Amino acid sequence: MVFRLTAIIISLVSAAKSFHHAPTLGHPSRQCTVAPRSLLPIKLRSEGDDGEHSTDGRRSFLASAGLPFMAALASQVLAPSAAMAGIDVSGLRAEGGGVSGGSSLASQLKSYDGSAATRVQQIRSTQAESSVSAVTARPSVQASASSTEPIATAALRYGDTFTRMTKLDFGQRLRYDDFMVGPGTSRLGVSFEYPSDWLQLDKVLGTMEFVDQRNGDKLYVLRAPLPPDTTLLTAPKQYFGEAIFDPKGSISKGGTTIDEYRVSKSTVINDAPYTAARRRFLMKYATVTGNGLRIERRALVDAYEVGNEVYMLMTSSNAVKFDKGGLERETVEKIVDSFQVEKV
Repeated sequence: MVFRLTAIIISLVSAAKSFHHAPTLGHPSRQCTVAPRSLLPIKLRSEGDDGEHSTDGRRSFLASAGLPFMAALASQVLAPSAAMAGIDVSGLRAEGGGVSGGSSLASQLKSYDGSAATRVQQIRSTQAESSVSAVTARPSVQASASSTEPIATAALRYGDTFTRMTKLDFGQRLRYDDFMVGPGTSRLGVSFEYPSDWLQLDKVLGTMEFVDQRNGDKLYVLRAPLPPDTTLLTAPKQYFGEAIFDPKGSISKGGTTIDEYRVSKSTVINDAPYTAARRRFLMKYATVTGNGLRIERRALVDAYEVGNEVYMLMTSSNAVKFDKGGLERETVEKIVDSFQVEKV
């Protein structure tokens, strides 16, 4: 760039010298072409006191116009180019534009802008689009009809307009009331209580799943078909462990890695006629974390039979804290005790 500037200055100086040595307008032996007066900001020809033609006007012109022009040109050459630090738009499409156009400049520039604010907006936009896609992909009532596979999947809410939360114990607990999809396309009432500081997960998908953010304890509402020619009271207890911890089930597919499990206890809670059969299971299982740590857990599962299906609420706790008793076990027991399923 320095060599380029030097060449420009030398060219301008040479031109100025040539112009300085050019003959005056009144010299009889030479001719020169002069621009029209309307195009010259000052008079090039002036007459001195001695009657001779003077070039003072021309020199003043060079001093007042030529040097500032050279300085301005030098500043333009030396100044950093704004385009060097800007956005390369050579790859943008030329078509589009307008409100109704298929492509706008703002949308095209989005991929070029690497600022933090724009990145946050892109993440939020992606999240919003994912939520919309999840709503669109939510299984319909027809798609949630009874399955014959011995797999426990997430029970789905029946619509999005009824869910009611009621505060209990001065806001320490919440009572959840809603409708869920029953056998075929029927509707069942469901309710249970849980600590108010637990967070609901994947609500947009229509599931009923909650987590204690402090220790990872979870609550699931699940459904599964009963084995052929059995009822909730006659089905072997091991079947329920196989259905809940099946690799294709909702718990495993939700990201929980199960190492081993067993159903250690089964208790019939309600076998009265004309009422929904109810049964409770104690399960011992182990999970593996992402860094390979093995964690022993205990779970209580409360189950109701409706039609030829079983609807279950499962909640768990760390094995050491559960076996020791105390607040963690009390929380698990209160949750399963509150679980109710009703035909409507």
